Amino acid sequence: MHAGLQAHERPLGFRDEHYQLYMRYQSARHAGGGMDQDSHEQYTHFLLQSRVDTRLIEFTDAGGLRMVSILDVLNDGLSSVYTFFDPDLQPASLGTYNIIWQIAQCVANGLPYLYLGYWIRGSRKMAYKANFKPIEGLFDGQWIDLRARMEGQEIQGNR
Repeated sequence: MHAGLQAHERPLGFRDEHYQLYMRYQSARHAGGGMDQDSHEQYTHFLLQSRVDTRLIEFTDAGGLRMVSILDVLNDGLSSVYTFFDPDLQPASLGTYNIIWQIAQCVANGLPYLYLGYWIRGSRKMAYKANFKPIEGLFDGQWIDLRARMEGQEIQGNR
C-alpha cells in the first residue's frame, strides 16, 4: 500500500498544495478544534517558521501529494513536529507509516532517538504514540520509561 510513496525534502516555505492538504486534514481529523480554520498566516507561523534545523518532507505517489511531515534535526535524534496527510486514504495508516519512516531515518543517520512530542494519556488523538516502544517521558529533567504508566501502574519518583 505504501510501496509507491516517495519522500522528497523541500525547502521550508509556503506551498499552496501543502496548505490545501493541511486544511483537508484539519477538517477531517480536528473539525471544530480551531485549527480547521487556520489562515495562510497561522499555518505559516505554526509550521514554517523555525530557528533550528527544520526539514519539510513531502510524500508523493503517482496520484500526487499524500503526506507532509515537518521534522527538527537535533544532535541526538529527530523531533517530529507535525505530520498531515490525505484524510481520504484513512485505511492506508499514513501516520504510522510516517513514524516508521522517521525511525528508519534515525537509524540511517546514526541518531539514537525519535521524539514524538507531547503525550497525554487520556487523549484519543495522541494514543497512537503508545504503539511505539520503547517510550519514555521527561519528568523533572529525568527520562522515565512510560510502559508502566501506559499499563495503568504508577511510576515511582517526583512529579
